Amino acid sequence: MTADQRALTAAVSERIIPTPDTPGAIAAEVPAFIEMMLSEWYWSGERDMVMGGLNAIDAAARKTHGKSFAAVTPEQQDAILTSAMNQTLPDAPADSFEHLRQLIIFGYYSSEIGCTVERVYLPVPGRYDGAYPYSEVNRVFSS
Repeated sequence: MTADQRALTAAVSERIIPTPDTPGAIAAEVPAFIEMMLSEWYWSGERDMVMGGLNAIDAAARKTHGKSFAAVTPEQQDAILTSAMNQTLPDAPADSFEHLRQLIIFGYYSSEIGCTVERVYLPVPGRYDGAYPYSEVNRVFSS
């Protein structure tokens, strides 16, 4: 990826998994994960689809706001990502946003931060209680 593509990937990742109370996508190194997956694991057609979606997101920001996606406001980013999610973004390959979103989520929750900070990591999460009230669940547990 070029520096601009890395900045774009970071901006999209951080809007999808921001940093409210726990570290977000950038802290979990999701952009580097995406770059690795695209370069080492994806077939050229899959890589072209994801990169085409990213390029369409950036092109929409430049056309609408005269700036790259990474340089526009969070509200403007959200509007562009909503268009991408609804598959109404011009020149975006079909399902490219959903594929990118799933890649971001997978990268985040397979990272150390996603597994141990966002989720509570308990190798043995205690006793089984089939009637545990859902309203008392504060975090998702993983093992």
